[in-house]
Amino acid sequence: MKIVTRGDFDGLTSTVLLSVVETINDVRMVHPKDAQDGKITCDAEDIVVNLPYILGCGMWFDHHVSEETVGRDFAFKGRFEIAPSCARVIYNHYSAKHGDKLKRFADLLESTDRFDSANLTLEEVNAPSRFMLLALTLDPRSGLGPEFQKYFRWLVEYIKEVEIEKVLEHAEVKKRASRFLTEQEAFKALLKKHARVEGNVIITDLRGVTDKPAGNRFVVYTLFPEANVEVRLLDGHNNTTVVAIGHSIFGTPCTLNVGRLVAEYGGGGHRGAGTAQISMDGADAKIADIIARLKGR
Repeated sequence: MKIVTRGDFDGLTSTVLLSVVETINDVRMVHPKDAQDGKITCDAEDIVVNLPYILGCGMWFDHHVSEETVGRDFAFKGRFEIAPSCARVIYNHYSAKHGDKLKRFADLLESTDRFDSANLTLEEVNAPSRFMLLALTLDPRSGLGPEFQKYFRWLVEYIKEVEIEKVLEHAEVKKRASRFLTEQEAFKALLKKHARVEGNVIITDLRGVTDKPAGNRFVVYTLFPEANVEVRLLDGHNNTTVVAIGHSIFGTPCTLNVGRLVAEYGGGGHRGAGTAQISMDGADAKIADIIARLKGR
């Protein structure tokens, strides 16, 4: 079977777990928006993971709150539930039958739960280590980029055989982690230059900004502790603006469900984080509406 997923830490852990309990021949990475827009085709050999349901797939696993209200009048194989990570959904699905095979990944799974649900400490944001540092080398928002798919596929196999300390010492991992740590201060300076605070909302406008340094997407909350939610604007594909929203992981929580908010604009996500790609036509008005709805929440 083939796994169809997004290339992030949750996708990695999900792929690791599935490769232990199913016969997996290939991994295909796709953009969530393409899956949502029906641009991805699947057949009975495909296991769709951490993505919106794709018609025709053999199995589907997901945990995004934005998918909870999508009407489905048909049965599917696999599992959907609101959980800290999609990897946790997969573990829950297979643990009764294959718990003995999966228990050795307990630390990896727990770290994936915490990273994907942004349940992190201040120290883990400012000085990430072990699985949290590895997760940032896979985070699409870290800005590390090159040869990503090759790196992802290799790491799936390597992490099954080697302890995390040794994984971080491998040259392929180390060069990404080192770049991330080296450029973190420049990334903070970029945020300070392009972000502003309106009430409780951080608005970080990175549209038109090229050659961005690598950095931790959660660090913005340490720079603007008076705010409890961020709206980050980026250049998207096909003449769109990416609107990425996240609750601050420190301080008083924002009360608005982000996953349901971005679903109104064709996006997807969780209660505390989500992303939508908005057409340039009318984007400013929609962004202003999103910000207005977050204010005071």
